[in-house]
Amino acid sequence: MRIALALSLLACTHAYAHEPAASHAHATEPAAEGHERAPAAPVPVQRTEEGAVYGAALPEPAPAPVGIDTIAAKPEPLLGKAGAFSGRIAQVCQKQGCWLVLAGEHGELARVFMHDHGFSVPKDASGDAVVYGTLSEKRLSAEEIEHLKKDGAAAPAARELQIDATSVLIRDAG
Repeated sequence: MRIALALSLLACTHAYAHEPAASHAHATEPAAEGHERAPAAPVPVQRTEEGAVYGAALPEPAPAPVGIDTIAAKPEPLLGKAGAFSGRIAQVCQKQGCWLVLAGEHGELARVFMHDHGFSVPKDASGDAVVYGTLSEKRLSAEEIEHLKKDGAAAPAARELQIDATSVLIRDAG
């Protein structure tokens, strides 16, 4: 009997954990059109001497960040690998803050998606940032390009570098 009870509780917990976040009581706003669920509100999970951290707390020890221009020049060795990537915030999703674009000093770009749509950054975020996550390169479909434009993206490229972010450090201005 105890085993049956434990298994049923485990099954219920597993089912609840996979419900869309918008159906949970802690979701702060409804999902925007074209989004499967709303990310968590843009509340920092950590404050460091450098700035505010969104998503998960920074990894310990934190890897040294690699600039977007360096990545764009030769992305292959870093593709599929977790790391730290730095640049200047050029764009932020204006629907829910669920993605941003990092720009390098020479105009190279990488789009950053918040892992599993699980967190967001402020829609007015700006300045320098360090993103912790996994780098990939993706060819976007026409539908993905349209979706990004509706979110406020300025002319997404058909092929772009992307980072699946677990943490985003937005450095304080100054």
